[in-house]
Amino acid sequence: MAKFSAEELLQAYAMGERDFRGLDLRGVSLFDTNLGDADFSDSNLENAYLPYCQLNRIVATATNLRQSELGDAQLYQANLAAADLEGARMMRVNLRSANLEQANLAGANLQGADLRSANLRQANLQGANLQQANLEQADLTGTQVQRCNFFRATGVDLSHAMCDATTICPDGHFYG
Repeated sequence: MAKFSAEELLQAYAMGERDFRGLDLRGVSLFDTNLGDADFSDSNLENAYLPYCQLNRIVATATNLRQSELGDAQLYQANLAAADLEGARMMRVNLRSANLEQANLAGANLQGADLRSANLRQANLQGANLQQANLEQADLTGTQVQRCNFFRATGVDLSHAMCDATTICPDGHFYG
């Protein structure tokens, strides 16, 4: 796995490169940059600092984004299938129409996130904070939502999710 710095990444992107698969970008620090349409599949972006970044339509399948900062980032139509976002800070992130199938979002902070029409099938949201998130038309089929907080979230359909008495519903009551 080749190690890339923020400067090398931005320079390659500016020159038209969009294939960043399999790179070691641990701890990369970027703020309010545009990396849309890039492919970061199988890359390591653990502890990356990416707030306010434009990441629309990126492909980041099976990518390690553990403990990353993605607050206020734009990830419209991003493909994050099987990505590891455990403990990621994603407040107010735009994940509208994103593919998060089988993604690990355990303990992630998605407060105020836009997840309208997102695919969260079989994702792990255990212990995640989705307070005030918008989940209208999001697919939660088979999603693990134990210890998940949906307080004041909108459009939440838990009928096909894996809930238990530790799941906090939008009205503030525990599931069941």
